[in-house]
Formats: sequence, structure tokens, C-alpha cells
Amino acid sequence: MLDKQHVLIIGGSSFVARNFIRIHHNNYSIKTINRTSIGFDNELITPDFSTLSSDVFKNIDIVINCAAIVHQQKKIDDNIYFNINHKLAVELAKKAKLAGVKSFIQLSTIAVYGKTTHVSNSSIENPVNPYGKSKLLADNSLKELCDSNFNVIIFRPPMIYGSSDAPGNMMRLIKLISKGLPLPFKGLQNKRDFIHIDNLIGFIDASIKKNSSGIYLVSDNSPVLISELYSIIINCLNKQNKAFQLPAFCFSLIKKIIPEIYDKLFGNLTIDISNTLSVLEYKPVNLLQQGIIEMVDNFKTK
Repeated sequence: MLDKQHVLIIGGSSFVARNFIRIHHNNYSIKTINRTSIGFDNELITPDFSTLSSDVFKNIDIVINCAAIVHQQKKIDDNIYFNINHKLAVELAKKAKLAGVKSFIQLSTIAVYGKTTHVSNSSIENPVNPYGKSKLLADNSLKELCDSNFNVIIFRPPMIYGSSDAPGNMMRLIKLISKGLPLPFKGLQNKRDFIHIDNLIGFIDASIKKNSSGIYLVSDNSPVLISELYSIIINCLNKQNKAFQLPAFCFSLIKKIIPEIYDKLFGNLTIDISNTLSVLEYKPVNLLQQGIIEMVDNFKTK
């Protein structure tokens, strides 16, 4: 029997890290580095990841970097994004490379492409906020570290959902719909790509097995009509469907006054992941219904 590969997850308390452990705790020898304890058997607690020495990375095969500052609801200093998302990521990768780690997996974001309706491998990055800009800087710097002895694998996912405790905009949408208020989702034909956490973990696992450096666009590979998403959430919440249709001029007004809200609710975002499917040979499963049920069940218990 082959020895298990040794995986070090930086940012072990993150949503992605916790679910990687949930799914693969028996498949890999996993160690985590966290700022606070998650109750995992093999964890190292440190308040400042930048103080980690290269010794921490010895005898590790794969590093998964989940440490990041994501887009915040409240305004924070832009330097925090760049210090954590860019500077820290590169420092960690350099220490890992020095210690002989074979692969460094970086969780990036679709936000590096900015305001766009379709993304493919030929799309030009054009981030519009500190989160996207800092992640793109990290991606570019990490690519420079890649060589025949050190693989750099970068994932750029859209909104992640599923499991019981997914953070972010999907849960905010569930909370909004749960209030039972009339919302302007009737007849919407815009489509958006999302990714269930289990599919993201599946892609990460496939990249470890393939050991192939590169930037990988990922999604469920099944774009969803926002009106359909609304109906699924309504049904899971056992709420009455009070969706209404906005007059055309209202969409133009919303786009002008609050473009961020317009883009997230009424804009399109589809992702061509054909290259990822071809290289990693992982086929994502349609888990939308299951994922919404998981999140709604968790919401109802709070």
C-alpha cells in the first residue's frame, strides 16, 4: 500500500479547508495551520502566518493555501488585502519551495476578471476591487515560482455554495428571501455559474492526482437562471412565491445607481471550464438543489 501524501493546509479554519478535511481526512495525511483551533488532531496554531519558518513545510508534498481576505461588506484598508492575499501567499510559496514541497495550490477567484459576462482561458484579467487586484498579483507572482520541481496550481472559482455553513452572497440571498418580501426575480433570464463546495474539493483532489501546474477555471459547469435559483430557495424555505417583474426602465436605473447589486442579481456570468475538464479529468456533479437544501437547513436551525 502506498504511503499517503502529506498535505498542509494554511488557513485550516476556512470554509474550503474544513470541507477538504471532511471529504479527504482518510485519503491524505493532513496537517493544518490556523490562527485559532478547529479541533483538528493535527493542527498548528499561530496568530501570524508570516512568521512561519520553512521547517514547517518539511516532509510536506502539497500545500493548499486557503489564507485570504475575501471581499468585505465593511470597508477595510486596501493594504490588508495586498498584505494577506499577495505578499503572504508569495512568502508562503517561497518557503514551501525551499523546503522541497512538490506542489503549491492557490485558491484565487473569478473576481480577477472584473466586470464581465463570460470568462474563458482567453479572457483578459481586469479586476476592479482590492480583493480581485490582490489575488491577481498573487497569481502572477506565484506563476514565476513554478518550475519542473515545484508545481503551482491556481483555481479561480465563482461564488461557492453548499454544505451547511457556506459563507457569502448565497446565504445572504437565502436570508433575504426568507423574509417573505416581494422581490424582482420574476421572468429573469440572466444566467450565472456557481460551484458547490464538493465540486471545488473534487477539482482540488484531481489536481493533486494529475500534478499539473496551471490556472484552472472551475464551476458546476451548469449555469443557473437566477429566476430558477429563486424558485429553488423559495421551495426549500416553504415560502410563498411573491416574485414580481420589474419594468425595463428600472433595470437601467438600478444599473446606474447601484451597479454592484445589478451585476450580482441581474447580470450574467458564465464560465468556460472546458480546459479544466480536459486536463484534470474531473466531472462536476449538479448539486444545486442539494446545496441549497443544505444551506437552508442550516439557516433554519439558527
